[in-house]
Amino acid sequence: MNIMFTKEMVHTALQTWCDNVVKVGKVHSEGGDVQAFSLQVLSESYDYDNGHVLFKPTLTFGQQTFRPTKEGALSYFVGGNSEYPDDKGFKLKPWVKVWFSKEDFILHNDLAIVQCNVHFIGEDDSHIFVNKSFVFKICDDGKVRIILHQSSLPYQP
Repeated sequence: MNIMFTKEMVHTALQTWCDNVVKVGKVHSEGGDVQAFSLQVLSESYDYDNGHVLFKPTLTFGQQTFRPTKEGALSYFVGGNSEYPDDKGFKLKPWVKVWFSKEDFILHNDLAIVQCNVHFIGEDDSHIFVNKSFVFKICDDGKVRIILHQSSLPYQP
């Protein structure tokens, strides 16, 4: 497969990521099976099932800073895993609006290396702003998935 990444594909991948954050919170607040839905998001949007993913969530630290497994990523998304006692379920807030801004990227064949800011608005009107880096890959099945996701709060001197 020789598909080349395009700017439109970058924007679609980022928008899908933002939309999925809102959907996870919505499934949770409506009493749905948030774990099953989050596993589906992880399979569709991250390459854990077929390869290796480098994931550094925003609010992780110590021995569990990085989440190279689907189980670790799921715990960060929805919490409730005794193996990751500090995870509260970042995506459960719920977030009602999530969008990206100031994106910049490098396209390299079937990869897009992306930096952007992501804004989260909570149901309680809270607002957080996060710096993100992603590497998106066009996988063998033609779907775009994340192979690197690094997230951090902006530096506060």
